Amino acid sequence: VSVLIPARNEANSITRTLASLAGQPGIKQIIVVDDRSTDQTAALARRVEHVCVIDGKPAPAGWSGKLWALQQGLARVHSPLVLLLDADIRLAPGMLKALVDKLRKDGLDQVSIMASLPAESPPEKLLLPAYVFFFKLLYPFSWVNRDDRPFAAAAGGCILVRRDTLLRSGAFEAWKGALIDDCELARRIRAAGGRLWLGLSHGVRSLRRHPDLRSLLEGVSRTAYPQLCYSPLWLALVTGLMLLAFLVPPAAVAVGVIAGHTWLFCAGLAAWLAMATAYAPQVRFSGLPTGWALTLPFAAMLFLWSTWVSAWLHYSGTGAGWKGRRYPG
Repeated sequence: VSVLIPARNEANSITRTLASLAGQPGIKQIIVVDDRSTDQTAALARRVEHVCVIDGKPAPAGWSGKLWALQQGLARVHSPLVLLLDADIRLAPGMLKALVDKLRKDGLDQVSIMASLPAESPPEKLLLPAYVFFFKLLYPFSWVNRDDRPFAAAAGGCILVRRDTLLRSGAFEAWKGALIDDCELARRIRAAGGRLWLGLSHGVRSLRRHPDLRSLLEGVSRTAYPQLCYSPLWLALVTGLMLLAFLVPPAAVAVGVIAGHTWLFCAGLAAWLAMATAYAPQVRFSGLPTGWALTLPFAAMLFLWSTWVSAWLHYSGTGAGWKGRRYPG
């Protein structure tokens, strides 16, 4: 396996990410592509033994920074398997072997793991478990993992892929400007005849911290409207469904209490408890008490707000921002 890591301003995590690879068997090479960082990312990576650090060149027109970094690193890869790993991801011991075993045993072309996200600060507790929950609603894992379903998705932080299938799909140039590059990669792999598998594991952990609400919402705004294919119709439909499913139940509870309508209170409470029950497994996976699932309506409204901000950024011509770069919609 060759490990390919695009890194831009990841001085806070790159050392821990590389340290988590030290005991993983089967690694042929570790390639870090420094995506023109302005911090000590490259210097820290060079201190780690057996790591090849490439100084990334400026991205040509039409390329996203991450995909251009991956393209530069792919030219150095010659092993049959490639692990695309974000620079803020830590693998548990034995995780790489588990990924390789899964890929080979089931005859797959791509295996990706959605990282366990931190849920420590109040904004993280409110939004990150909900982020995974909504991702799984958009892309049901059980459907992604079936060859007879038209669903393709991946979690970009940790993707193991066969090199020949990756090249057959067009490598990274075929979707060089994609903002949601992981799911686009999965679609291209499936279109090239590849077989996919997507899972969720504590063995893959994100090191990125979000102490404030603003940084989290900016991350959502970067990809929310592109996720809806820049469609006003989809935006209107999603808005209506989100309000109906997540705002109406707690509103009914509040109105029922204030107006003294027992039937309205009971109906709203039943719907609220139903959504909390569906959300509870993800809440427990994130290490939070089951009762935290009752916060889902508040998280949903913040995600809806970020989706509208994402649409505004698109139509205003501002474009999505990420790590000091702007990407036009």
